[in-house]
Amino acid sequence: MLILRRHVLQMLEEVARGYAWVSMLPSWKAGVLLALLTFIEPGIGAVGLLGAMCAWYAAHIAGADAGERPVCVFNGMLSGLFVAHVWAAGSSVVALTVLGGVFSGWLTVALGRFAWSVIRLPILSLPFAVVAMLTMGVGGSLSGLRINPYTAPFDLFGTQVDKFLAALGNLYFMPSPLVGLLVLAVLLAFSRYYLVLALVGYSAALLLFNLLGAAPEHLARTAWDSNAILAAILVGGLFATPSWATLALATLAAVMAAWLALALGRILDVVHLVAFPVPFILSSWLVLYAAAHNIRMASRFNLLWPDLPERSFERSQVSRARVGNPGSVPLALPFMGLWTVSQGFSGPYTHRGLWSHALDFVVMKNGKSFTGQGQRLEDFYAYNLPVVSPAYGQVWQIVNDVADNTPGSINVVANWGNFVTIRLSDGKFVLVAHLKPGSVAVLPGAWVKPGDPLGHCGNSGRSPQPHIHLHVQTSVAPGAPTTPFHLASVMLAENGEAPRYELAVVPKESATLVGATEGDVRPFYLLAGRGLRYTVARNKDVNADWTLRCEVDELGRLVLISSAGGRCFAEATWAVFSCYERHGAADPYLDIWLLACGYTPASFQVERWRDHCIPARLIPGSAASWLGVVAWPWAAFARSHCQRHWDEKAQAWRQQAQHQQRLSGIAVHTEALIAPQLGCTSITAAVGGSRYTMQATSLFQRADIGVPAWEAPLSPTTSIIKVA
Repeated sequence: MLILRRHVLQMLEEVARGYAWVSMLPSWKAGVLLALLTFIEPGIGAVGLLGAMCAWYAAHIAGADAGERPVCVFNGMLSGLFVAHVWAAGSSVVALTVLGGVFSGWLTVALGRFAWSVIRLPILSLPFAVVAMLTMGVGGSLSGLRINPYTAPFDLFGTQVDKFLAALGNLYFMPSPLVGLLVLAVLLAFSRYYLVLALVGYSAALLLFNLLGAAPEHLARTAWDSNAILAAILVGGLFATPSWATLALATLAAVMAAWLALALGRILDVVHLVAFPVPFILSSWLVLYAAAHNIRMASRFNLLWPDLPERSFERSQVSRARVGNPGSVPLALPFMGLWTVSQGFSGPYTHRGLWSHALDFVVMKNGKSFTGQGQRLEDFYAYNLPVVSPAYGQVWQIVNDVADNTPGSINVVANWGNFVTIRLSDGKFVLVAHLKPGSVAVLPGAWVKPGDPLGHCGNSGRSPQPHIHLHVQTSVAPGAPTTPFHLASVMLAENGEAPRYELAVVPKESATLVGATEGDVRPFYLLAGRGLRYTVARNKDVNADWTLRCEVDELGRLVLISSAGGRCFAEATWAVFSCYERHGAADPYLDIWLLACGYTPASFQVERWRDHCIPARLIPGSAASWLGVVAWPWAAFARSHCQRHWDEKAQAWRQQAQHQQRLSGIAVHTEALIAPQLGCTSITAAVGGSRYTMQATSLFQRADIGVPAWEAPLSPTTSIIKVA
C-alpha cells in the first residue's frame, strides 16, 4: 500500500511539473494552478490530462528518469489539448489522444536522448510538434471527427494588450485574453522577470513585422506571438542568468522565432499543416548552441539545471563573490609574507595581448625593492625567498638551469627563465616563473597543493629585478595564451588603506598582499551525519530541540538540513566556510544561523570583512521578503559588515554581523560564538521587535553502516563538551 501511495504521489508531482514546463516554470505548484486553468473548459482539460497521463506511463515503460518524465508529460498534454481544441468530443478524440500521448512520451525519450548526445540541447516540445502534424494528417482521413466551430474570444481591454494576453493563453490552446491574464498571474507569482522577457520578446517581434510590413492575414495562423514569447523566456530566463547580454540574446531569439513562424507558416500552409512550436524550438536551439560554444558566454547559461531567473541571478552573484568571475581560476599566493604587485593584468610592460592575464610580485620596504645600491641580486628583498605552489595539481614541466641576470639586464632568449608548470584538474596550466637556478624543488609528475615548496625567487629570464611571475595558460607550451584567474583568501591593502580581507580578488599594481593563514574558525564541521542540537527561542516562544545536521545529496554536495526542513548547500575550504542556495521549508532559525555564520573566513587573522551578496530574503520578517520580490534585483541582497575577536573567557571566537537590506534599510544584527573543534555554540539576533536566541546543547552523530550514533552534551557556559 505504501509503495502504491508513493507511486501515485510521484506521478501527480511529475504530471504537475509537466503542466508547468509549458510556461517554463520549474515548479510543481505552478503546474497545479496551470492544470486547473485548462479545466476552464472541462472537456478540453480532461482530454489534456488524459494525454499527459498516457505520456507519463509511456515514459515510465521506456525507463525515463525523474527529469525526463515531466518533459514527456508536457508533450503528451499538449497533444491532448491540441486534439480537444481542434475536434469536437467523441470516441475518435479519445483514441487520438491516447495514441498521441503514448507516442509523444516515447518520442520524447528517444529524441531527447539523441538530441542531448549530439548537440547537447534539450528536446523541448519538438515531439509534440511531430505528433500534432501527424495527427492533422490522420484527422483528414477519419470520418468520425468533427471540427470544433471557431468562437472569437471576447476582448478585455480592446487594445494590443489583448493580443499579448491571447498569445499567453495560446500556450495552452486557449487564445483568450482572460485565460492569458490568468497565465500571466501564475507567471508573476513565480517570476517577475518572466513578464519582462515576455513583453520584450513580443514587442521586438511586433516591431519586426511592422518594419517588414507583414500583412495581418498572413500572421493570423502562425502563432508568431506565442513562439516569440516562449523563445524569449526560454533563452533569457529558464536557461540563463539575467543580464543585459542574455536579455539581448532573448530578444534575438524572439525575433528569429517570429520570422521563422511567418516563413514556415506560409510553406506548411501548402500541405495544410501548422508549424506549431517549431519556430520557437529552432530559434532557441540556434541561440543556445551559439552561446554555449562561446567561451565568454557559456558561463551565463545553464542547460543542465534550468531554474527561475531570480534564483539563477542569486546563485551567480553568490558564485562571483565566493569563487570569482565565471571562468576565472582561483589561486593561492605563490609566496609567504608581504609582497607587492609590480605589474598587474594588462600591465604596461609585458602583460599585453595574449599574455595580459598575469601578475608580477616584488618585496617592498620603504618604497624600494632593494637595499643599498641595488647592484647585487642579494640587495633585493625578494631574492632567494621561498616560492610555493599556488594550486592543487601535478607538476608538468620544469626548467632549473637558466642563469640569473645581473640587476637591470634581461634574458630574451629564455624568456621565462627557470619555471614550474602545474597542470590543473580542468586541463589549464599554472606557470610560476623567474626562479633561482638550481632552486626548483619538484620534479615532473609530482603532485602539489597550495603552500608546497617549488623553489626560490630569482632573476632568470626576462626579469630586470628579482620577482615572481604568475599566470594561468591554456596549454602547456611556454608562451601559450593566458586565461583569467584571481587570488583567493588574501589580506589586501591598496592606496595606503588598512589591509582588508578579500576572498576573491584580482589585485592592481602597487597593491600589497599577504595570505590569510588558515585557522580553526569553523561554525560547522561538514561531516556526513554530524549535527548540532540547539535550544532556540523567538522572544518567549521556546523550542528545546532544534537541530542542524550535515548530509550528502545524490550529487555529492554537502547539505545542511534543519529539523524544520530548511536546507542549504555548504562547503568548507582552506579559505572559507560558505553556505549557498537556501531552499526547502521556511525556517527562521536556519535563516538566522546562516546570517550569523553562513560566510565565515577560515583564517584567524581576519578580524573584519564585508559582503554584498547575502540574500536579503534571509532577514526574518515579511517586509524584507516582499520588498526583495517587488524591487528585485535592487533589494535582493543585503550589505553585510562583519567582525570578530577571540573571547578568552569563552575560549571561542565572538563573531558579530550587521546585515542591512538595500533600499529599505531593514537590518538584523547577529552575534555568534564559534568554538574550535565544535562550531557555532550560540547565536543572538535582533531584527525589528523580535529577538532570537540559539544555544547549542549537544553535538551528535547520526548512525550509518559501520558508524554508530553518539551524542555529547555541551556546556552552555564554556562552549566545550562536558566530561563526565
